[in-house]
Amino acid sequence: MLFKLGFVVSLLSLATLGSAKVIDIKVGGADLVYTPPTVEADVGDVLRFHFGPKNHSVTQSSFWKPCTPLKGGFDSGFMPVSPDQTDNFPYFDVHVTNTHPIWVHCQQTNHCPQGMVFAANPHGRWRSFENFKWRALAVGTSAAPAPTQAHGYSAKFRRNDDASSPEAENAQ
Repeated sequence: MLFKLGFVVSLLSLATLGSAKVIDIKVGGADLVYTPPTVEADVGDVLRFHFGPKNHSVTQSSFWKPCTPLKGGFDSGFMPVSPDQTDNFPYFDVHVTNTHPIWVHCQQTNHCPQGMVFAANPHGRWRSFENFKWRALAVGTSAAPAPTQAHGYSAKFRRNDDASSPEAENAQ
């Protein structure tokens, strides 16, 4: 009986891994937005942030302080992209390891207070994406950059034009 239970758990684990997906999010471009601004992600999914023209970041924050980097949170750093660039856009991956909400903002000066925020799994009536964005719009200016690792998440950075780019993986 114990063998059968272990086998079923193993099969369920494989099924979960097989259903993992890459969710593409565009960062910036013509407007100060993440597109789409919110997604639902499952454990094993990858949030892939593709950087468009200008200079933006993908910086983890909290619901209560949307424009302040989360201590211990992930941060892509600034990703300058020329308006003339047409391919090989840099991207930043966040590997989802649980279904807790992930709150993100752009660290560029005044981008977050203008509503450049993103959320994955924004659960709850009060902790909705709309309320998160409203809180960001109420902020004056952005704070200093955050560390590059998050608790409960694994982040990887890669520039398409530089295979030797640094990677950050959460050891947890």
